[in-house]
Amino acid sequence: MKTQALLSSALSLCGLFFANVLLAQAPRVDFPAASPTCTLKQRVGLTDIEVVYSRPGVKNRDIFGGIVPYGQVWRTGANQATKITFSTPVKFNGAEVPAGTYALFTIPGEQEWTVILNKTTNQWGSFRYDEKTDFTRVKATPRTLAIDVETFTINFTDIRDESAVLYLAWDNVLVPVKIEMDVASKVVPQIEAAMASPDKKQAGSTFRPPRSISITTWTSKKRSTG
Repeated sequence: MKTQALLSSALSLCGLFFANVLLAQAPRVDFPAASPTCTLKQRVGLTDIEVVYSRPGVKNRDIFGGIVPYGQVWRTGANQATKITFSTPVKFNGAEVPAGTYALFTIPGEQEWTVILNKTTNQWGSFRYDEKTDFTRVKATPRTLAIDVETFTINFTDIRDESAVLYLAWDNVLVPVKIEMDVASKVVPQIEAAMASPDKKQAGSTFRPPRSISITTWTSKKRSTG
């Protein structure tokens, strides 16, 4: 009996081993993602901005006030929490934000949204979200769209030398967030150095301030440096 038990155990182990081998050798089936990942890159002035997020669809569902409840923290997409990276310091709807990577959370509301930059970036959804690790919170006013947006979209519009508008759009709602950066403090010293160089004088070239830099800023900078 003991021998039969040992033989039975050995056969079971062999069966499990060969089953695992067959599974390992089987071709992988790659299915389309329900909410595909998107990486958005945009240069604004001298700042590089990158947003990594997943894009769920409406799919005949009630979105805000439905599957995305009002008054609760939302991952701002699907799957992993959305991440946003700034290569330079910026103003995020008026709030001063250093260069770096942040998780982008939101709290939707019918009349007002809260947009959150959180310092803990690698999070699945908002299940472990901790308000204590917020870097900043700003308010944004949602707008009603005339045409519904089927797939959740984050993008930029109104791109200028020193600012752009980041917007979140899904279903019939659009939420704009203005991002501003200081271009003058970086560009003016470069132009002054170029104007003072011997190569510039020999070439007889001239420099004009960028459109984003006001004449007042330009002349005050020139006077302060003599």
